Amino acid sequence: MSLSNADLATVSDLAARRRATTTVAQAEALAAQVVDTDRLAVTLLSEFRAAWSTGDHDQMTAVILAAIDLDQTAPDAPCLMDEIRGINTPAAA
Repeated sequence: MSLSNADLATVSDLAARRRATTTVAQAEALAAQVVDTDRLAVTLLSEFRAAWSTGDHDQMTAVILAAIDLDQTAPDAPCLMDEIRGINTPAAA
């Protein structure tokens, strides 16, 4: 008994062609970009929180500019600026 039966799954012609023409190196490079983007976003958010807690406005500005650049280069990723804006937004009860 198998948990899933992918052998019987159907795939569109476009997806099948894309899969056939994508090399392992290309897939790994794409995965690395996503991981690096996530890691950078977490690092920037941590830096912003540290700067915010000490009132370091210059560092906060630098992080905001980097976050805007990251959001523009990774439009499919969650918006980091939304996270930064939410830091001083009171939570709803």
